[in-house]
Amino acid sequence: MMPIPGKKINHISVCLIFLIIVFAFPVAAASSRTTEVKNDMKCIDIIKISRDDHPWKGMTQSSRQEEINKHIPTAEINKETCEVFQHLLSYQIQSEDLLGKDRRTNKIVINNRYFSALEKADATRIPPGVVKKVGRFLDTSFISISPRRLVRFLLDAQIITTYWHLESELCLIGEKDENNNYTAIFTGVHRYCTNRCEAEPLNFTVSIDRNTGEISVTGY
Repeated sequence: MMPIPGKKINHISVCLIFLIIVFAFPVAAASSRTTEVKNDMKCIDIIKISRDDHPWKGMTQSSRQEEINKHIPTAEINKETCEVFQHLLSYQIQSEDLLGKDRRTNKIVINNRYFSALEKADATRIPPGVVKKVGRFLDTSFISISPRRLVRFLLDAQIITTYWHLESELCLIGEKDENNNYTAIFTGVHRYCTNRCEAEPLNFTVSIDRNTGEISVTGY
C-alpha cells in the first residue's frame, strides 16, 4: 500500500475496522435467517398475548404475591361476586364466565363447574422434556368447548404464561389428536425489556387427556 502524503496510517484503527466487519457479518446473516424462518412458517393459528390483558394486573407487587398468584382456586363465578374480564367473554359456556376476580377475597378464581383448582405454568421457563401439570378440565365430553378452544382460553387467560414483561406472539404449528390425547404444538417469541429490549424464542406443547381432563405443558 502506498503511503498517503502528509498522513500516517493508524494500524490499530485498521485492525478494529476489520474485526468489526468480520464479527458483524455473521450476526447480520443469522438475523436474516431468523426472519426468513419466521416468514416461511405455516401457522394454523397466530396468537398474540399482551400484559394489557393480564388478569393479575396490579397483583404482582411482591415475590410473595406472585407465588400466591400461581395457585388458582375454584369458585362459583357470577357477576354479583366476581369481576370478569372483557377479553375472555367469548369463552363463556352457557353464559358462564370461566375466570373471574373474587371481590370478597381479591383473588383470581376459576369456574368450579368446569375446572379443578389450577396451577399456572410458565412456558418461557420449562426446559425441553419437562412436564408441568396445570390441573383438570371437568367436562370430558368436550361438547361445551373443544380441546383447541380450551388451550386458546388457557393462553388468553394467561394461566399458561408466555412472556416475562411485555408480550408474546405464538404460532400453532401442529396438532395431534390420538389415543385419547390432544396436543397443541407452539413456537414463537416473547419480548421483554431490562437494560434493553430483547426477544427470546418460545417452544412448548399443551396436552389435554380426553379421559381425565388433565392439562399439562411440556417444553421442547
